[in-house]
Amino acid sequence: MAYPISWRACLLAAGWLVLSELSLAASLASEPSAEPSVDGEIVPAEEEAATAAVVQHVRDSVQAGYDKTGKAFRDAHRKAHGCVQASFTVLDQLPPKLAQGLFAAPRSYSAIVRYSNGSGSSQDDRSADGRGMAVKVTGLAGPVDTQDFLMINHPVFFVRDAADYVGFQNDVGGGGLAAAGWLLRHLFHETRIIVSAATTKVLNPLNSPYWSMTPYKLGTEQMKYAAKPCAGGTFYEKSDTPNRLGDNMAIQLSMGGACFDFMVQTRTVPAEMPIEDPTIEWSDVLSPFVPVARIVIPSQTPEAAEVCEARSYTPWHNLPEHRPLGGISRVRQAVYEASANLRKQLK
Repeated sequence: MAYPISWRACLLAAGWLVLSELSLAASLASEPSAEPSVDGEIVPAEEEAATAAVVQHVRDSVQAGYDKTGKAFRDAHRKAHGCVQASFTVLDQLPPKLAQGLFAAPRSYSAIVRYSNGSGSSQDDRSADGRGMAVKVTGLAGPVDTQDFLMINHPVFFVRDAADYVGFQNDVGGGGLAAAGWLLRHLFHETRIIVSAATTKVLNPLNSPYWSMTPYKLGTEQMKYAAKPCAGGTFYEKSDTPNRLGDNMAIQLSMGGACFDFMVQTRTVPAEMPIEDPTIEWSDVLSPFVPVARIVIPSQTPEAAEVCEARSYTPWHNLPEHRPLGGISRVRQAVYEASANLRKQLK
């Protein structure tokens, strides 16, 4: 699940954004009245039915692609720019609040990082789109042997919950006036998020920050996480081909490496940092991102496309201490599982 939308319609709506700077407050939904869990989760009554509708839409999309091409592709983040080997090193002397789960003790792990476009189609890298970074940390000693961290180059998601996602799928899937109508009805919040994510220019995947968008557990705390290119890095960005992101990354890694600071942001003011609304950015004034690990990508040749395509990433490849939180994460669990199972059946 990423930003599967008609970017032409999105950019058309962007023209309306520059005409007004109206307040977002009136459009923001209020928190549900039900009692939240210790981690701030509230499961709406309609979520199960809405999730089933989202899953069916994704299954239909994967099936339609297979019927047309004979191949079962991912419903989002279809085009990979490359998978690369990396190290994921937990920093020493973290405060107890952060030193939980994977970050409990300083240690270096092997990791595999996949960079991709957000779209469900294999489109030109010069087209407006979100860009993803998925990190699989391997060799864990515990109840699971891998921990996946999924991020995109924007700090927030574009719908609040499963029910909103169904409305988005129905309207945008219809195209034309229905899609334009959804974008205009959500002009000052959700559409603004989509436009911002889609129009952020990235020329090399190694030279962009990425965010989790949705919250996760951090042991007894709750967090969002992010990856930011290490200070002082240099980046090759000269290619302007339809595959420029993969080209620029491969050329850079043929000459040298890259690195990212992996950071977490804890939920310090629950009233200002909702769990069930990932369209709301947590304030880095109230809670700054703090580095907890470093990702180092050495010089190498990225994996062949077919090897990279076979790799599976999901927020639910996780330690219990880093369980995904919130409705969008619960939807993603069902969607990722259904999509992966169907793709295996169709191969």
